[in-house]
Amino acid sequence: MKFSLPAQLKGPECKNVMLQAISIRKKLEPVFFNIEFDSVNEISIILRVDGSLGSFGMEGIENFELTNGICTCDVVIRDLNWVKQQEEQISKILKLKILEAIVYCFKNLNFNTDISKIKKVLS
Repeated sequence: MKFSLPAQLKGPECKNVMLQAISIRKKLEPVFFNIEFDSVNEISIILRVDGSLGSFGMEGIENFELTNGICTCDVVIRDLNWVKQQEEQISKILKLKILEAIVYCFKNLNFNTDISKIKKVLS
């Protein structure tokens, strides 16, 4: 199964968030490569990061969808004054939100699998 982590950013200061997201995605891709689920070819967690240019709305997970073997959901993350956050803190925030979204998707797909390797990457 493929794993993707695209993002929509509401401000130039969200660049720091994107850099951490890329690092996390690279670590998760090989883990997801070894997961098989008949009706799903890809899990795509779409980060929607609030910033100085606006908000995507209420924080949380929304817009779960399974279309043509691609499972998607949006994760809205409120503006946390990204320029003042250290890389480690941004990474910690993202890992928690991404894990919540993966669990949410698996639950909505009725997909029961051991996620210990995913949790290990995101710990």
